[in-house]
Parts: sequence; C-alpha cells; structure tokens
Amino acid sequence: MTKPGPHTHSPYRRGADDGFIFGAYLTATFLAMVWSSSVPLLGLASMLLLAGVPVFVYLRLRRAYVADCGHTLLSSLWMQGIATFACGSLIAGAVATAYLKWIDPDFIIDRLHEAIAFYSGSGWERGQEVADTLQRMIDMHLVPSAAAIVVEVIWLAVFSGSLVSLLMALLARSRPVNPQI
Repeated sequence: MTKPGPHTHSPYRRGADDGFIFGAYLTATFLAMVWSSSVPLLGLASMLLLAGVPVFVYLRLRRAYVADCGHTLLSSLWMQGIATFACGSLIAGAVATAYLKWIDPDFIIDRLHEAIAFYSGSGWERGQEVADTLQRMIDMHLVPSAAAIVVEVIWLAVFSGSLVSLLMALLARSRPVNPQI
C-alpha cells in the first residue's frame, strides 16, 4: 500500500468535491424531468443527462487515477464514486424536496391523476384495475410525502451509484497512465 503524497486527497474528499458538481448535474436532470411535462423537449434532455451519469463518473475517477500516476487502488476509486453519488444526491435531494414541497406541492398528485387517466383509457385489461388502485391510494391519503419520495430516490441513487462507481473504477484503471516526461 502506498502512502498518499502531499498533493493527493482522500477518496472521501475527492468524492465530496466531485459530489458538489454532480449535485448540480443531478439537479439539472431533476428539473429537466419535472418541466418535461410542460416542455416535452426537456424529456429528451433529461434522458441524455441520465445517460451521461456513467460518463461523468468515469471522467472524475479517471482524473483522480491519472493525478495519482496510476497508483490509486480500486477500492479508493470505488469509494470516491460512492461519495460522489452520496454528496451529489443529497444536494439534488434538497432541491427536489424544496421543489416538491413549496414550489409545486401538487406535482405528485397531478402525476397520479395523469396515470389514472392513462390507465383508464389504455384499453389494457388490467389498466382499469391499476387506475382504481391509484385512485384508492389518493382517496385513502396513502400518497407518500415529497420528503419520503426524495429519501427513497437518494437511497436508490447511492445504491445504483455504488454499482456504477465500481464499473467506472474498473474502466478508469483499465488503461495505463502515461508518465509525464
């Protein structure tokens, strides 16, 4: 195991620094998704942003690997990626909570009503059953709060981010680092 030099940072520090930028990235993705119901082209933008998540993580992990002259352990890169997802998700989660709680508090209910209308008119034999279940959920006040939904999304992002980080860490280490001459 190599000792970190004076210019290297811990994977937690790097992940937190990257997470700040990643939080802005995830916030833009969230806002594009939310506003895609009004501006359909934003739906495409949000899908492109989501598809770019592994690219973002790879570039940040590769940068760290190169900065350490190819001596960064896989576990350190992986932890950096996990920290990036955790910090970025917390930032985007705070924005999402504020949006869903104070800016558009009816967003979740409105999407449920859209789903009810879709399933009712779908012609799918189980569509009406799904629509009725969603309506009962609304009637019985079983719709989760904005904060509960955001917490679940944060957990999902950190878990899936852990897997993406492992794959991107492996990829970041797969190419050798050219020594500076």
